[in-house]
Amino acid sequence: MPAIVNDSTPFDLKVGSRWSSFEKFRTEGAKSLDSIKNGTIGILHTKTGQYRIMEEQDFQRMLGLARDVDRLRRGLRVLSRTVRVVQKHPDTDTINLLIEAVATLGTLPELPTRDRFEPLIPESLDTDIDDEVDVDPDLVTRPLDIKNASFED
Repeated sequence: MPAIVNDSTPFDLKVGSRWSSFEKFRTEGAKSLDSIKNGTIGILHTKTGQYRIMEEQDFQRMLGLARDVDRLRRGLRVLSRTVRVVQKHPDTDTINLLIEAVATLGTLPELPTRDRFEPLIPESLDTDIDDEVDVDPDLVTRPLDIKNASFED
């Protein structure tokens, strides 16, 4: 299982290598990716767009941070709605709800990020003899097949 990491150091990406075309990137080969390490990203320009290339560890950290931002944004939305309810109905129950919402948002733990994921292993396409699987397309009945349709009035 991949290691789960809680890293509180600042996330600071820096621009590294730039390639003005896919052909230039391709001709440099795998050695061109050597500069893409620990917080450094590469920029690839092609006719169809601009692409950022980063190491898996940096991607996983960025993904974890993006999830944290989304989670905090949803929490702040709940908090904002709770404040509006307290403004309209300033009774003890709604004030206690606001206090609970603030306390909950303040104690949310940081989401963990992963160093990497296990490689995907394709499943076998072997079929069990006992399964009723038609792998020959000619044997599969099709409900809207024109060849087998009967047109009766």
